[in-house]
Amino acid sequence: MVPTIDGKLHHFTNAGLYDGLFTLYDAETHTLWNHITGEAEYGPLVGRTLGPPGNLLQMNAKQALEQDAKTEIAISDRVYFAGGKQFGTVGGIGGGRAGGGQGRANQGPAGPNPDAVMSDRFRTTLGTEDQRRPRMELGLGVWSATVRRYYPVARIRERGDAFIDRLDGRALLIYIDPESNTPAALYVNSAGARMQDKDVMLDSGSVVRSGVLLDRGGKRQGMERPQQIFTRWYGFALTFPGSEVFGQ
Repeated sequence: MVPTIDGKLHHFTNAGLYDGLFTLYDAETHTLWNHITGEAEYGPLVGRTLGPPGNLLQMNAKQALEQDAKTEIAISDRVYFAGGKQFGTVGGIGGGRAGGGQGRANQGPAGPNPDAVMSDRFRTTLGTEDQRRPRMELGLGVWSATVRRYYPVARIRERGDAFIDRLDGRALLIYIDPESNTPAALYVNSAGARMQDKDVMLDSGSVVRSGVLLDRGGKRQGMERPQQIFTRWYGFALTFPGSEVFGQ
């Protein structure tokens, strides 16, 4: 998100929970902001947006360097896992404890715990929930100016980990990244997709490798992604009421 309003830098912090999601607060105007859409929800700046928001994508260090070789990598003292081993000494949100949140809580060696149970602290802030999917189910939420759609991880797996859907009339690749083991969406000019080892093969001859789109000759291509977030069902459904659910 863009932390400037009318050309002035604003300073944000976590103000608490609403609908089981973190809410942002800026020190200058005392406005409360949605941390997914960037919209002002309460206070003097209601109607404004911190945006347009960018995508927060899951990736490992190798993928980050593939996308930009000049990327700097910082590793904090917080607990993290690599190569099947645990590193770091400082616990953070998740840290093996039960909780809620947008995919950041309930972390384990393989990422968010699919069997997590929401803590009372999060649950008591929830509004009316959408019962079409399990509350803590993991999936990819995608949205545009006209569409809000949720892709449960289980249904992406059922489609072979990669397939082509359509969003606003455009071909959209939905896939499970084989390195980060998380779902992602990418606009492509293809009608079919399949997984081959750690590559996503497109019927146009292009390939997605380490998070980078390459043409049939191996040349890097420009990439365009829709707004997306890897999240639990309750968070996406409460942020975008009445969303479509893929396959349902």
